[in-house]
Amino acid sequence: MTLSKTLCRHCGSFEIVMNGKSQGLQRWLCRDCGRSFGDRPKRYNDAIKAKALQMYLNNVGIRKIALFLGVSAPGVLKWIRKAHAQMAAKAQQAATFLEHSEPDVIEMDEIYTYVQKNSSGQSYGLLILDGKVALLPLK
Repeated sequence: MTLSKTLCRHCGSFEIVMNGKSQGLQRWLCRDCGRSFGDRPKRYNDAIKAKALQMYLNNVGIRKIALFLGVSAPGVLKWIRKAHAQMAAKAQQAATFLEHSEPDVIEMDEIYTYVQKNSSGQSYGLLILDGKVALLPLK
């Protein structure tokens, strides 16, 4: 058995060894976590996933996204949840960074005026000051 240059899908370890073949594809065994996995190609490329996320952010329903892109609805939901987890991690990193630094410049965007003129309902803004984040009503 030889070590591979690939990573374990489950724990990210480099300590994986060949573990036979299944349906013509190489199987691998991780020495660290003890789990087995196979070499399978990606089913959908990153462009399809990005398009699905863009459609979701533009208020297209999950079933419609699946229908338009020819994928499964649970797959689309999994991509959305994964993107959410990544964004939450980035937001946490940004919050940690803001706790340890002082803001240099605070800028007010023109969106406030636009929202005030064109809005008939309640609107909110995000205030970030001294590492603290607050959701403020604009009206």
